[in-house]
Amino acid sequence: MRSPVMYTALSFALGILVGERAGFQLPSLFWWGVACTALAGAMRFRQRPRAAHWLLMLGIVCMGILHGGSASVFPDWLLLRAPELQQLRGRVVSYPHFGTDRVRFVFQPHGFPGRLQVYWYRSSPLLGVIHYGDEVELRGSVQLPEPFEGFDYPRYLARRGIFARMIVEGDEEVVCERAVLSLLGTGDRLRQSILRRLEDRMAAVDFALAQSLLFGDRSALPERVEDAFSRTGLMHLLAVSGLHLGIFLGGFWWGLRRLGVRPRFAYPIVGIMVLVALWIVGPRVSLVRAGLLFGFLALGSVLADFGVILRRWVRPLNALAAAAIVILVLRPGALFEAGFQLTISATAAILLAFSPEVGLEAWLAQWKVGSAWGTRVLQGGFRLLAVSAAAQAGAAPIIVWHFGTVHPLAIVVNGIVVPLAGFALWSGFLAIVVSGTFLLPIAIASFSLSLAWLRSIVEGLARIAGSSLPVPRWVGPWLGTLVVFVYLVAIYSPERSSWTQNSMSMVSDASEDSRVGEGRPR
Repeated sequence: MRSPVMYTALSFALGILVGERAGFQLPSLFWWGVACTALAGAMRFRQRPRAAHWLLMLGIVCMGILHGGSASVFPDWLLLRAPELQQLRGRVVSYPHFGTDRVRFVFQPHGFPGRLQVYWYRSSPLLGVIHYGDEVELRGSVQLPEPFEGFDYPRYLARRGIFARMIVEGDEEVVCERAVLSLLGTGDRLRQSILRRLEDRMAAVDFALAQSLLFGDRSALPERVEDAFSRTGLMHLLAVSGLHLGIFLGGFWWGLRRLGVRPRFAYPIVGIMVLVALWIVGPRVSLVRAGLLFGFLALGSVLADFGVILRRWVRPLNALAAAAIVILVLRPGALFEAGFQLTISATAAILLAFSPEVGLEAWLAQWKVGSAWGTRVLQGGFRLLAVSAAAQAGAAPIIVWHFGTVHPLAIVVNGIVVPLAGFALWSGFLAIVVSGTFLLPIAIASFSLSLAWLRSIVEGLARIAGSSLPVPRWVGPWLGTLVVFVYLVAIYSPERSSWTQNSMSMVSDASEDSRVGEGRPR
């Protein structure tokens, strides 16, 4: 059982799937789970590891069914009464999203076993009018959600604990009382303060793209710009995810290592930056997944650096599986959302591609040119394309299943746009850091210029014929099966094994030659 956490995550997800689809709970499932776990321990004690493994997985499936069956089911009286609701008092329980003429947030009314998705239409300014944790009184109309275009919108909201939508129009229809400061409330206020400074100094379209790129809020983004990102398969740039966190943390890690900080100390420092990013941007699923993945890897690396565990025990795929388990325990409905599926599948595909079993990293290490700088550039370019190809391989089946489109140019497009997006992210971060100083106008100018380039390139790529093609939904599972088959061939093919060994041997020989060469007189 080489990857126990992965098996645990898959078993738990299977249980949630069965439990949610069945729509009922069986209290006896808890005792079945306990019994299976106890029997697994007994089988392990009797030196029957295979039986213990399957019993343990069965117990985890039972727990998943129990957890998935506990998804939000609203009482009939609440759904019948919802259209009659007009005035409610409660608390804001999400980071608000800001469009051009409206604010969107999740609202928990007092005395109700469910939440409301609120759309507050009002005149400017929008930023700063409402924050996470505020006590508010709303007057408006409540509407029950309805399915559209084959999408079960009511069920999607129910998995988030939301039973209806509320439309509020006008500045005077909301009475807001500032809440006592909390951790998330302070983070939201800091986020809105940053957004206000950017809004005051940037053109409207640049600010909308900055808000999307830095904070994952596309509410103010013009439809033509959002459509261009969608047609080119680049929507992941507008949803703060592991890519953003990786670009952000990569610079910090590089700086700490250049200063000679050892990993056992560098990881906690970078971990603090992860928590700061989560605190300001908000607990989005993709960002939480990336933060948890980093946290588990960092913990393992620090323990290995102190000699507590073996370094080979630190496996990125196990860390990803652990992150998925934590998210599903906190919110089982995330399993059915495209965002969760995309972030897990794309990340898993990248980690698999660069795992020792596939040997892609060893293959990349073979490519060398005359100079060390040229070799780094060449290998970096190939590595970027490999990451893009792996991410697309993992995401394509999910995209086809949920959205019915494929993006044939996505691999090349990502190779062109992602470096520019990285430059834009760091430009925005520097603009935030120097806000309040005389350097702010220069930083804003650089940030705006990078966003203008990014927008122009994406809109140009979206006009290329074939950048987005509609396909039937059944193509999604077919693509997923094909991707799994390719990975299995890469891992278990005899030719691949000999090729990987030869690659590793060549890399080892090259390293040995370089060390010997360094000792020769010149």
